[in-house]
Amino acid sequence: MTGHLHMGGVLLRERAVAEHCRRGAFLWQPRIKLLLVIAAAALNVGLAIPIFSASLMLLGAGVLAWSRPPWRSTAFFLLIPLWPTLVALAGFALGFGVTPAATLGRLTFYREGLLVGGAVALRIWCDIVWLASLVLTTPFPELLQALRWLRVPAILVDTLAMMYRYAFLLHEEFVRMRAASRSRGGWCGYTRMMRTLGRITAQVFMRAFDRSERISVAMLARGGQ
Repeated sequence: MTGHLHMGGVLLRERAVAEHCRRGAFLWQPRIKLLLVIAAAALNVGLAIPIFSASLMLLGAGVLAWSRPPWRSTAFFLLIPLWPTLVALAGFALGFGVTPAATLGRLTFYREGLLVGGAVALRIWCDIVWLASLVLTTPFPELLQALRWLRVPAILVDTLAMMYRYAFLLHEEFVRMRAASRSRGGWCGYTRMMRTLGRITAQVFMRAFDRSERISVAMLARGGQ
């Protein structure tokens, strides 16, 4: 049930995808891809020109389409930031400007706010597309090696590696507890399901805290800082 999220399974899947998808950015060196993403993000944020951001985003989307990573991972990576971006756009449209563009009940969306929010959303999605072209075409261990080559502080690289490692373990614990609660009728009805979900989430956070303390003690015993 959770084998596809096991750490070993994830690494094997990444290696299989990289070997199967021998096209586009999959063939590029991780260092080159990392430098391209940094340059694209710097130009996108530094210049802050909507037309340039749109052109840069289309270029990144072309690289992503040329590489053709797994479509499920691509959709998940691109859709997750969609709602926060829409919320930010709505916030700009409601809070800035004097020229009404549309109304929704008592809410008024202003033209100036839509323009500013649209430019911000465009820059956000430009960075997301380029980040997707890096993350979805580079196995995580190679990405960590590229970060070390770029002289990123070792503590940040090690923290990313540990986050990547233990995120799957915590998710597996969540899935096991959810399966146990379902077998005991804990998901019968919306109210009971939400109550059970809250308890499971609290248990996951408590176990994560306990696990972090044990890992810290183990690392200190082995000479870690």
